[in-house]
Amino acid sequence: MAAATSTPVPPTPITTLPSSTSRPETADEARATPQRREALMSARQRILCLDDAPYVLDGLRRHLHVDYNVVTTTQPHEALDLLAADKGDPIAVIITDIRMPQMTGVDVLKRARRISPDTTRVLLTGVADMRSAIAAINQGHVFRFMLKPCPPEDLKATIAAAATQSRLVRAERELLEATLKGCVDALVETLAMAQPALFSRASRLRRLVQRVCQQLGVVDSWQIEMAAQMGEIGAITLPPSAIAVLEGGTPNSPAEADMLASLPKLADDVLARIPCLDAVREIVRHQLPTDRNPMVPLRPHAPSGAWLLQAVREYDALVWRGMPRDVAIAALSSRKIHSRDLLIALAVVGWPRLSNDTVREVDLDELALGDELAGDVYSAKGMLLVTRGQVITDRLLIRLRNYEVTGDREGPVFVVDA
Repeated sequence: MAAATSTPVPPTPITTLPSSTSRPETADEARATPQRREALMSARQRILCLDDAPYVLDGLRRHLHVDYNVVTTTQPHEALDLLAADKGDPIAVIITDIRMPQMTGVDVLKRARRISPDTTRVLLTGVADMRSAIAAINQGHVFRFMLKPCPPEDLKATIAAAATQSRLVRAERELLEATLKGCVDALVETLAMAQPALFSRASRLRRLVQRVCQQLGVVDSWQIEMAAQMGEIGAITLPPSAIAVLEGGTPNSPAEADMLASLPKLADDVLARIPCLDAVREIVRHQLPTDRNPMVPLRPHAPSGAWLLQAVREYDALVWRGMPRDVAIAALSSRKIHSRDLLIALAVVGWPRLSNDTVREVDLDELALGDELAGDVYSAKGMLLVTRGQVITDRLLIRLRNYEVTGDREGPVFVVDA
């Protein structure tokens, strides 16, 4: 891309639409059916270009629009909003200048890394500033650093490599997330069938965490969800008399208090044997007893996921003791520990459901996957099979039907009417 020889005009705030709306069609697209044309367009990765000089953006768009959907803006904050806006069609690469009036490119890329970690970051600048380059690499984790004027061939090669890097990182993360999540789900579900009273809380906490994360738009919420599940795994060491204490979080003796306080450490010892769970372990390690006195905040440098899970655990313990959900939120607010946004999210999606939700009785044959139990289910001998709040999975359904067939289950089954 050739450097401009005339004096550039002062930059004015502009944002162009993705170039796919105005660029000429390729030969493949011109011959394609409307459905095929849409598929071709959707397969093109999105590239976000940020520079305070509109003529630089025009050059980037001109050289890249054939192979990518190019979005350009002169505003750093708008670029960050674009990164956060559309998770269904993520931006593969962000290219930014270093020196801009409102925010440096280094600051943009530092924030971009938090907002969209799978987006590959590239710096393009007209100033051969080695100190800025080092800061960009160390703080913004920049993939490549290019100087203006950048030859079109070099620009295209760099963006192609950056787009490939983004695709590989995203695929690896999705595979890792799916594999780990599937393994943990299977483990917890198996333990829940063996000890339903013990692990129903893990399932309940996980669903509440999931709802709160959705309300807050949390990135990588699966790590907090997994911490909610696996943070309870240390409870297998509790004697039967202490299991009920776990639900409400209020110990009856110093010995029980010590048992509850040791659960995060026990869970961390289990998680240490599973690779790639460092972020999950960090969340679990920072958890504190829900009845701690005095009600001190989490330790310094606790990750945001640890704060979210701690608030969920405290809220769940209060509600499980019978406290109305609005009173539970007020109690958490009075502690002046958790953020207002987090408490608002809890109030919106809080568990259990509102008291005016309807509950209906069903026959076991009517019980379906995804149904949420409104009451405990027992065997004919009074053994607890599944606890209230559990969502029916295929394994739980098979378990209940096996007890039904052998005549070992009795009593009604109640579910929350969706």
